[in-house]
Amino acid sequence: MTPARRVLRVIFVLLALGMALAAAPRPAAAEDAATRAAKRHFTKGEKLFALGRFDEALVQYEKAFEAKPLPGFLFNIAQCHRNLGNIDQAIFSYRKYLRESPDAENRDAVEQQIEDLEEEKARTGASGGLVGPDPPPDRPGTTRKPIYARWWFWGGLAAVAGAGAGTYFLTRDGSVPSTDLGNVVFD
Repeated sequence: MTPARRVLRVIFVLLALGMALAAAPRPAAAEDAATRAAKRHFTKGEKLFALGRFDEALVQYEKAFEAKPLPGFLFNIAQCHRNLGNIDQAIFSYRKYLRESPDAENRDAVEQQIEDLEEEKARTGASGGLVGPDPPPDRPGTTRKPIYARWWFWGGLAAVAGAGAGTYFLTRDGSVPSTDLGNVVFD
């Protein structure tokens, strides 16, 4: 075999190897896309959580978990539920977090959170949402009007304005107020 043929054979083998590698499926790229999506949702969730917008943060943490089911997202989801007063959902998410991450560094704190939430649930009888009596249901076919759209709001406002104007006109004196230094009258 001549040296020129050997060089051509090496070039051909290298080209074939390069084409095979280029055409091979890339599962890592799909995983990278999932990781990027999870990071994006997590970052949004962190910002919303810091602002106290727990309902919106919860949505972002759930989307991050759907993109990449990491146990840490379950902890964040539980924190949102706890802050929203969703006791059952918070307990569920904390327990799921501990099952998925049995050697979690914050295990003791999470177990204490679960215990506190269970005590609160037993004490108040609440399972989620705001504690207290439910508001009375609206009558069917009615909608609640805002306060400024109710007749008694404008009637009360007119009464207060009328009383203030009447008091002003009845108590004012048309003359110039006197002072200890005397009054200067310009005619």
